[in-house]
Amino acid sequence: MKKKLFALALLASSFVFAQTIPSSLTLEKLTVNSSEGVGSNQLLLQTFHVRNPDRYFMKNVVSGFGTDDVTFFLKHDGQMYVDGNVGIGTTSPTAKLEVNGDAKFKDLISGGSNSWLFHSPDDGRKSLHFVPINSSGSDWDWAKSFVINGENGNASLKGKFEAKEIKVTLTPTADFVFDEEYNLPKLEDIEKHIKEKKHLPEIASAEEMEKEGVNIAEFQIKLLQKIEELTLYTIEQNKRLKKQEEKIEELNKRLNMK
Repeated sequence: MKKKLFALALLASSFVFAQTIPSSLTLEKLTVNSSEGVGSNQLLLQTFHVRNPDRYFMKNVVSGFGTDDVTFFLKHDGQMYVDGNVGIGTTSPTAKLEVNGDAKFKDLISGGSNSWLFHSPDDGRKSLHFVPINSSGSDWDWAKSFVINGENGNASLKGKFEAKEIKVTLTPTADFVFDEEYNLPKLEDIEKHIKEKKHLPEIASAEEMEKEGVNIAEFQIKLLQKIEELTLYTIEQNKRLKKQEEKIEELNKRLNMK
């Protein structure tokens, strides 16, 4: 029972002290041992002030560094901010926050009106989402997100993709068309397929492309294959035309001789 009464008395005295804290409280000295200290290895906490009903700030000077001080602000709602740059793993930060090493964040949000969210979900998916703010600035526009899949390395973009240059690597190419053993389709068979299917052989139909999309690399190779086949048809036709011209010329000579 005495222990409970003592605890209640201590709690009450703490509450009274918190209510009667002065607007400015000066501490004589706070010494911190440090193996990498400067001068006398002491950190002198000069003043602890109360500014407004809900805000505190501290000024400190490290012995040997002159009179320059750094101010820390702490509010009742748990927020804290520093009047200057903050360095983690560095003693001379050149930005508001500089981290010399790895940093972990749940999500990253860029500031300003053109804000973006860098989001990695915690639902089992191994993906990274880049999402812009919507036009009203009230939520993220997931319909315009860019997603990188960490499972297979694939990326998806819900919109148009524009680039100065794109390099696609895929093997094999379509040069197999020029092999002597390649069975070049007959033009009659191709004509029959076009009449029945309304698209080239080995090329997906427009309906299938709209439904499944198009693999650019595979589609480019298929188109190259058709161009190479067309080149072989043209070469063959050119040979036939030359033979016909030779026959015509020979017939003309015979006619002139008569």
